[in-house]
Amino acid sequence: RKAGIPEAELEVNIEKIAENFMNSIDEAYFDEASTIGHIDVGLFGYFMQLKRAGIKIALDTGYPPHIQEGLVKRLGFDKIVDGYISSYQVAEGRPYPYMVHQLMERLRIENVRRVCKVGDSCRDVEEGLNAGCGLVVGVLSGADSKEALMAAGAHVVANCVTDLPVPRGPVRQAKLRLPDLS
Repeated sequence: RKAGIPEAELEVNIEKIAENFMNSIDEAYFDEASTIGHIDVGLFGYFMQLKRAGIKIALDTGYPPHIQEGLVKRLGFDKIVDGYISSYQVAEGRPYPYMVHQLMERLRIENVRRVCKVGDSCRDVEEGLNAGCGLVVGVLSGADSKEALMAAGAHVVANCVTDLPVPRGPVRQAKLRLPDLS
């Protein structure tokens, strides 16, 4: 707009860029020759340990739902994660807290202080802080540096999510109570 490009032409250019991006993502992630894989060879086993300890696992992303679902299935996460959500399914994506809160509702997690948000970008860290998560962890498997993640407010930074400790036993479950009918 500042360059004086007419609105209609600008809209066409934006649509072309978006289509090219989506085609690139489809090719990189879903093509037969795609080498996409887990960020760590032990990730699936790590998730299994978390599950045995009673930890619920949820994923959020800025990708459209069809890309997220395709990745979840391709990587086998559909067999282990408890939930996932795309920023396209809430009013606003990161750094807004809506994806975390929606996942909490879906998974029946009552207390946000019992949520650990792990992410590899400053926006992930900001999302966790804005949601009120009890622990916000930055990981270095993405674009942002340790310094940037700490400056964004991460409580701790790890090289990879699999470096984080797993509770020794099942986590304490919240006591069931009758719903508030007032």
